[in-house]
Amino acid sequence: MYSKITIICSAPDQASMNIKENLLAMCDWECDGNVYEYDRFRIVEVDKLHIFCDHIDHELVERGLSTDLIIFASKHKSDNNKRLFSAHFTGNVGDNKFGGNPHELAPAAPQVLKSFLYSMRDLATNTGYGVSMESTHHGPTALMVPSIYIEIGSTENEWVDSGAGRIVAAAILDLHEFDAPVAVGFGGGHYAHRQTKLIFETTITFGHNFPKYQLDSLDYSLIRDAMIKSDADFAYFDRKSMNAAQRNRIRAIVENLGYDVLRESTIRERFGR
Repeated sequence: MYSKITIICSAPDQASMNIKENLLAMCDWECDGNVYEYDRFRIVEVDKLHIFCDHIDHELVERGLSTDLIIFASKHKSDNNKRLFSAHFTGNVGDNKFGGNPHELAPAAPQVLKSFLYSMRDLATNTGYGVSMESTHHGPTALMVPSIYIEIGSTENEWVDSGAGRIVAAAILDLHEFDAPVAVGFGGGHYAHRQTKLIFETTITFGHNFPKYQLDSLDYSLIRDAMIKSDADFAYFDRKSMNAAQRNRIRAIVENLGYDVLRESTIRERFGR
């Protein structure tokens, strides 16, 4: 169980400020400068974008604000202008164009992902917003404690939507800590459609997830780190999106690391509702 949960809100991020305002309105927080405390939750406002918050856990410790979990309350931006609530973990398979370090993954919080997706799905009924897990991408990566992004997308209209901010804030405060089996996912698209369905339709959850377009860039060390930093129990392949060479190469690494690769049918049989 996480005894102290820190929500990082970014001043330049409109959705982040929207979520912060709704969090503050929901509870009786104690304020000390740009830090707010309520029960096991803490809000810390920063003046930079979240993707550049490497080592923020260490910075918090130096301020006497140690934490067990970091939640980055953020906007989501995409070209499709889709109304979306999403959550994901951070890491760079390649370069660090969008924060973090190259070829580095941050520790994930798979049980929190399941909680956030369930809460946002239930709260978003009849709002026109979809709910999805996203694949691992961007910074920060240089963190020692588990972290997760929770986001409002995908345009300024949604970022400033107070109702959307209220849904994300409520999902954060309603955090449930599951004890779900954890998979690391390989294949599919950025929005990890099959993986999201498995979270909703079975008792499993996901840690790091790598879409099809990243698979050829994954090496042994990244796959090892993904399994360890997700506290994974097994791996999952979106087989239809992967070619045989990708499946065989990644399976060999996963099995060498001591993990099984489970088919969707096996997951549904073992962990179905």
